Amino acid sequence: MTALFASRHRAVADLARTLARLAATDLPLLIEGETGAGKSFVAARVHRRGRPGRPLVVVDCAAIPASLLASELFGHRAGAFTDATRPRQGWLARAGDGTLVLDRVDALPTEAQAVLLRALEERRFFPVGTITPHPFPARVVALADAGVEDAVHAGRLRADLYHRLAGFHAALPPLRERSDDVLPFARAVLRRRARSAGRPLAIGPDAARLLAAYPWPGNFRELEAALVRAALSVKGERIGAPDLGLPAGSWPAIAAQAGAAARPLAEVERLYALWVLGREGGNVSRAARVLGVSRRTLIRWRREA
Repeated sequence: MTALFASRHRAVADLARTLARLAATDLPLLIEGETGAGKSFVAARVHRRGRPGRPLVVVDCAAIPASLLASELFGHRAGAFTDATRPRQGWLARAGDGTLVLDRVDALPTEAQAVLLRALEERRFFPVGTITPHPFPARVVALADAGVEDAVHAGRLRADLYHRLAGFHAALPPLRERSDDVLPFARAVLRRRARSAGRPLAIGPDAARLLAAYPWPGNFRELEAALVRAALSVKGERIGAPDLGLPAGSWPAIAAQAGAAARPLAEVERLYALWVLGREGGNVSRAARVLGVSRRTLIRWRREA
């Protein structure tokens, strides 16, 4: 069986193969990772592999007030409470026999966790204001921030709910630990942008070095935003390091990489010039004055990035 998604990181590639085997089962999954690390992407891949054509329902647990949780999850009949002027289908019913994704489950109010746990244990639920049980056949995939077990130890997430959700517990490493995945993902983003823009787009060598060196605290979400921004702003077909619009503090990483191996002096000179350009917010005139070179020279170096 092919892996659920591609990765050059050995542990992530192994995880992708495991999730591909589990996709067609009913085993609940708990996927943890930093914001932007790809949890929602993995959940969607699990759904498409295991239950194609069936509903995929995503619930942001942190956005539901505790007082409305039962109505949001289970629905209600008309007249069940003051504002219930008409019946409402809840998230569990909408998921049907598809997949219910509980995003940020570790942020669910403690008092609401028991309500969800009972539905998961009994595989049925009662819309608010009714006594008729409804079956709950959906597959459950829970998403949590990195360190979900710390939330259990601290009492923020019930241990019994955690064990109910973590039939298989998958931890996605942050992008800074998966540097080999940065450029393939970046090039895939650019291919999509090139198709929509109707023109070719490529990553220049200096941009590639900066992409690989930058720590990406926002993970894949930040990387995609940087590539989309660069694709919209670049004048030509090749994206240079300044086009990425990354914080000026990240530019020394290029200089560090330039010094990590012997390079021609002209290339090191150009890399430093691009770092200065980044420090000056992309302003060519100011950077050229700092460097003591002409605007034409700096523009040429930028074009060659």
